[in-house]
Amino acid sequence: MNTEQLLARIIATEDRLEILNLLAGSAFSSDVASESYWTNMFTEDAIFDRGPARQDKGRDEIMKIVNAPAQNEAIKAGMTHLAMLPHIKINGDTAVATGYLLVVMPDTTASHVKLPGKGTSPGFSIYQLTVNQWKLLRTIDGWKVTNRTVRPISSTDSRAILQQSIEVKK
Repeated sequence: MNTEQLLARIIATEDRLEILNLLAGSAFSSDVASESYWTNMFTEDAIFDRGPARQDKGRDEIMKIVNAPAQNEAIKAGMTHLAMLPHIKINGDTAVATGYLLVVMPDTTASHVKLPGKGTSPGFSIYQLTVNQWKLLRTIDGWKVTNRTVRPISSTDSRAILQQSIEVKK
């Protein structure tokens, strides 16, 4: 392996790590309504696609999601986003990351779970499992999201999004 090939591999590794951190932080930022994180995560003209009737266009519109009173109510109720490791395809200065996002919440009607040596924990319920596809762009400030598509796993197009993410083009 020559120096140029090694440099390309290092850059590709750093790109993947930056994208992984960006997406991991997204889950956390949703659980604390971090306006600053969302501002830095999305490009100014980004699109947040939550379904045919829920298209948020531009960072200003997207910010309304994290700033919504309903978001704060859900946070107070214990909403937690669990991001699964995404599949990432990088093509020069663009990338697509696809993964699952699980939203869980405390459930007062669920039975408590006892773990020997750790104590008892309240029960939790799965609120939603979604497929998330993130389209990213390398900018002078690092990787940014240009488009995020979220679909419940039960939607008609969620499986197509997953299939698209792992297909190898010949």
